[in-house]
Amino acid sequence: MSDIKFAGKLMAIDMYNCGTSKISDSKIATEILEKGCIQYNMNAREIVCTREDDAVDYSLFAACALGHVALHIYPELGYIAADILSCNDDADMPGMSKYLREAFLCDKIKTTIVNRGDFGNSQDMKPKKRSATTWLRRTKNFGGKIKKVMLRPRSM
Repeated sequence: MSDIKFAGKLMAIDMYNCGTSKISDSKIATEILEKGCIQYNMNAREIVCTREDDAVDYSLFAACALGHVALHIYPELGYIAADILSCNDDADMPGMSKYLREAFLCDKIKTTIVNRGDFGNSQDMKPKKRSATTWLRRTKNFGGKIKKVMLRPRSM
């Protein structure tokens, strides 16, 4: 079987419980995105911030040489939906994902990776999914499970 060269990869990232001080200010978020694009070889050409009148939610879009980074930011929810697309082999998309998580102080992320470009292979339409949770969130989740077990009524 021949090695298939895909047109690129798309990472769809859901970031939960983000630091509200970082995502409430669009200028800080723009600086974070700009630094990440430089550090992880995304080769951003222009970064645009869009916001509806009187809206708290906003979007950042970095047009890159061979792809893009789009962040849809919801400060009131502490949530960011991010899309990273790159056809550049030098771009470090997993590094960019980790950088965004740390920079925006996200508690939990869910990542889906899709190979773009259907060249007759149906496997490229089956996304790979990853999830990561900080140790503090894992501790809270485990504590909740222990409470349920301990407080469950015992049968007679």
